[in-house]
Amino acid sequence: MDVEEYMQLLKANQLIRMLSRRDRLGFVREGHLPFCPAKLMKSDVCQRYWYRFGDLRAPDTDGDERAEHFTRLLDKAAKNRPQARPAAA
Repeated sequence: MDVEEYMQLLKANQLIRMLSRRDRLGFVREGHLPFCPAKLMKSDVCQRYWYRFGDLRAPDTDGDERAEHFTRLLDKAAKNRPQARPAAA
């Protein structure tokens, strides 16, 4: 992976973590939660991040119902979008 792609994927990770943190702190209303991941996955870079690293999040959520729900919503949002093509290596 080249440096530019790495930096873009790192930014996507930061956006996802920020949304996750806002959810955990209660700043995202339950009714708005499905909308937020869908909005994130409209971004090509967030889709590329999820395509490459999304499976790594699932084991980290074991036993944490809120985190599992959040990860399922992200996965659903990513699958409902046309899949982004991974950047050339």
